[in-house]
Amino acid sequence: MTKIAVTKCSDYLQPNVDQAVHAALELIGGISTFVTPNQKVLIKPNVLINYSPDKAATTHPTVVAAVVKEVLKAGGIPLVGDSPGNAFGNVEQFMVITGIKPAVEAAGGEMVYFEASGTTEVSPGIRIAKAVIEADVIINLPKLKTHGLTLYTGAVKNMFGSVPGFLKAKCHASHPHPRDFANLIVNIYKATKPQLTIMDAIIGMEGDGPSAGQPRTFGAIIASADGVALDAAAAALIGFKPDEIITTTLAGQQKLGNSNLSLIEIIGGTINEFAQLDWNKPAGLYQRIKWLPDSLFRLATPIINLLKANPVIIQDKCKRCHICLKSCPVKTIFQDSKTKTVTINLKKCINCYCCHELCPYQAIKIEKSWILRRLGIGTTD
Repeated sequence: MTKIAVTKCSDYLQPNVDQAVHAALELIGGISTFVTPNQKVLIKPNVLINYSPDKAATTHPTVVAAVVKEVLKAGGIPLVGDSPGNAFGNVEQFMVITGIKPAVEAAGGEMVYFEASGTTEVSPGIRIAKAVIEADVIINLPKLKTHGLTLYTGAVKNMFGSVPGFLKAKCHASHPHPRDFANLIVNIYKATKPQLTIMDAIIGMEGDGPSAGQPRTFGAIIASADGVALDAAAAALIGFKPDEIITTTLAGQQKLGNSNLSLIEIIGGTINEFAQLDWNKPAGLYQRIKWLPDSLFRLATPIINLLKANPVIIQDKCKRCHICLKSCPVKTIFQDSKTKTVTINLKKCINCYCCHELCPYQAIKIEKSWILRRLGIGTTD
């Protein structure tokens, strides 16, 4: 049985988080099981966007600080880094706004910036930040969130941040079919393969995550040596069905971890203590259908198009910052030269939702098709 430690934590007060992280690690053998003296330990949080911690879009700085302290206890050298989704943003500024940089430095850790470290090609078309590749140990710190493209984001999806800057957009553009993109995510996880995953599930995100959903208290720290099993368990705890999260399924098929819920044991509490099966899910049925194999997906395209949930710009919220325009992998977003209105050409859109994910003003919503609205499927707009 694969063990998943789940410990209660109701707030982000540093002493409480320190205690919960320590308790979760003790349940799976303690930090010394994963870190030995003088090892370089890359701690990889989710720093998707430059939001303050209360937005619940990024790993909370107190969780990062708690892990830094645990690594120092084991004699390791804690290095903290990530690459935000917005390749045009100031990475160091992102780390300050999210609270991670000051928390890490106060705890005795060191920041590393993936864009500055260079990259290494780990397989054709996949380049990973050298800071990740050169680490002796990787500790993955995802945030418990729903996700418009992958439905759920956790351990496996969080390692996509190992791909720096503009290379992320290239990955989306070169893998437009959802199943191809899921395979890419799994291959990146395979290339990095964290030795330990500790999930910030104290306050997660439901609805149209990973940045524009609603914060929701889950009240736990979740930890495991098996990130795939952690994803299987965490997704089930917020109401996803087995095999509904394609990245977890594919990772399990590739033997990168255990995706079989019947072979996973939750320790530190019971499923009934933690399960919240009524979490709001992303926009609609299309998110589930689009993972069909390419041949079936193309055959069913006329019907599938009726089930799509498309990104739409809310014009009175749009600040013309052009982050969506610059970040769109297939360059389907443009600004009218006369009216200055920013528009999405939905005929060319690959529904990767990068624009929705990266808009700092939440000026892009995911709008369900008329049939999904009629059926009442998905979250409310």
